[in-house]
Amino acid sequence: METPVSASFKEKLRIEAAKLREMTFKEKMEYIWEYYRYLIIGVLIVLFIIGSLLNTWLVNPPADAALFISWNAGFVTEEQFDSLNGVLKELLINEKENKEIIISYIPVNDTDPTLVMAGLQRTVAMVAAGSIDIFILDAQLLEHNTNSGFLRPLESILEEIQAINHTVYATIKENVSYELYKIEDDVFSQRIMGIKIKDSPLLSELGFYEQELYLGVSITTGNEENVTKTLIALFD
Repeated sequence: METPVSASFKEKLRIEAAKLREMTFKEKMEYIWEYYRYLIIGVLIVLFIIGSLLNTWLVNPPADAALFISWNAGFVTEEQFDSLNGVLKELLINEKENKEIIISYIPVNDTDPTLVMAGLQRTVAMVAAGSIDIFILDAQLLEHNTNSGFLRPLESILEEIQAINHTVYATIKENVSYELYKIEDDVFSQRIMGIKIKDSPLLSELGFYEQELYLGVSITTGNEENVTKTLIALFD
């Protein structure tokens, strides 16, 4: 036996259907819009959200970062970044892969405490999330990022480069920079924390100005293979 609620609902449907049968097409559209427009709008919004999510998840998922470079020092132009991005993309990404190279210019302005704090907070968050692979720094920032625990020692990466390309390794070895690296509380060791890239043939070819810049590697990078390939490309 049907419940009164069910019967009432069926009766309402029967009445609505009877009303619509007596109306012209135009009257039906006006009636439906007048009484059900909020329901229709709600359904359309839900369908739009579902469609957007399906597009993001299945059809056009966002590209993963094959390499993320946080460029924090020096003067560079958008054209120079585009040129470098193109070279690294060709080197590191298979055309069938949904990946991209990201070079983010985050200059450190020590005359504006607000910008300094904002930049530091962003860097801390991105290092913690493992988003940054490479830092481009001046000498002062290289020391700062080492002391802050943002950078990893480079000996193991240099050993890998030596096994791959001994000639490039010899050039890179001449441009290493040592910093005091904290091993544990009150225990420090001189380690290779940066590579001077002023004389990089690739950067010179792309029109980068000669500046005392250093390449450091994030302590949380998950793209060590691409970091190694990038270092080789800079000095090959």
